[in-house]
Amino acid sequence: MSDEIFRRVGNDLSEEAIKGIIHDEITSHKGDEVILPIIKFKLPVQAEVVKIKKPQPEQEYKNIFKISAAGDLVKGTGENTVKIPDNLTTSQKLKKAFRYRRFGEGITPGKFKRPQLPIPSVKEEEKGRLKLLGIKRKFFGVELILPALLLFLLFSWMPMIKTFIISLHKFETINSPVFAGAANFIKILNDASFWQAFKNSGILTLIIIILGTWLPFMLAMYVYEMRKGSGLVKVLYFIPFLTPAVPAAILWKWLYNQGYGLINSFLSLFGDAVHIGWLTNPKLVLFSIAIVFVWKNTGWAMLIYLAGLQNVPKVLFEDASLLGAGIWTKIRHILLPSMVPVIMTVIFIQMISGMQVFAEVYIMTNGSPEGASEVIATYIYKKAFLYMDIGYASGVAVFFLMILISITLLRMNTLGRKRK
Repeated sequence: MSDEIFRRVGNDLSEEAIKGIIHDEITSHKGDEVILPIIKFKLPVQAEVVKIKKPQPEQEYKNIFKISAAGDLVKGTGENTVKIPDNLTTSQKLKKAFRYRRFGEGITPGKFKRPQLPIPSVKEEEKGRLKLLGIKRKFFGVELILPALLLFLLFSWMPMIKTFIISLHKFETINSPVFAGAANFIKILNDASFWQAFKNSGILTLIIIILGTWLPFMLAMYVYEMRKGSGLVKVLYFIPFLTPAVPAAILWKWLYNQGYGLINSFLSLFGDAVHIGWLTNPKLVLFSIAIVFVWKNTGWAMLIYLAGLQNVPKVLFEDASLLGAGIWTKIRHILLPSMVPVIMTVIFIQMISGMQVFAEVYIMTNGSPEGASEVIATYIYKKAFLYMDIGYASGVAVFFLMILISITLLRMNTLGRKRK
């Protein structure tokens, strides 16, 4: 740069003119601070050494504190001083100096810690209040669920406990209980009517499991593949589930009527008059009741299957199609294995529900013909409210409850093993 300037000015300019030219060159530079190397010019009289430093612009922070160079000691509001590291930029030095001054204690460069404030002392009379506040916070969740828990205990556990107590007594009249111990449970083991009702409940439950598991599954696959109208179909199949059990049973009892029922009238259109005793034939009565139960509960089962189908990866079916697999191969090797947990859940719910059927049997047949449709629920009802054998009816209810609990525990144990 000095050679260029010397070439431009030659030996005819004065020293002040040369300094002015160099000053113009410096001010056009964009750096914050420029110190030119020593530039020697051959002037008319003698050689001069020119050293020029670019003037710094006025800093906005000068009213807060003075910027410190690398290695300076910065003193804060306390007694300690901290040395600013040498490897910081101007912005970092400003931040460090501001923090040191504000908090007033010496810290290791690069590690900033707020000062430890003294813990305020707690008065003795406030310790008890604070302890009580801590206990309230711990039991806040219990307070929220306590109303629901009390209602559950009042309407679920209390009746079960009361029923168990009653099952240990015999009643000559309503107000004259006599302790009988396990006599009612021993009587159950020798009661042929109970075991006939238990057998009917088992057959009815088996029919419900078969029809109520696979019929909703096939409907779910059909609805899953529908491109239009699937929402309407879901609503139509779910409406029977919302129908009260008593009106539904009365409607189906009229449909099953042997003389003027709509089902027999429809079948008569294809030939001679048909008079099938759907509710009077011992071989058909349980099947007819199971149809009503499945019709009413198909909607929720189908929705559960649809939710399970959403979790089956579609890429598996696409890969199977590329390999030339047919529809039945896809169902057997992809769909069914993926849906096993959902299918088992539906089977378990149908089993528990089928064992507790009451309204459909009581309204449509009341256990007839000749006890062919008598189930556990109607058997307990008749013993308690028709024959007034409350102690024995309570014993049957407790025995039946133990069976349902055993099935539930078996299902939970099986599910836990599969998860492991």
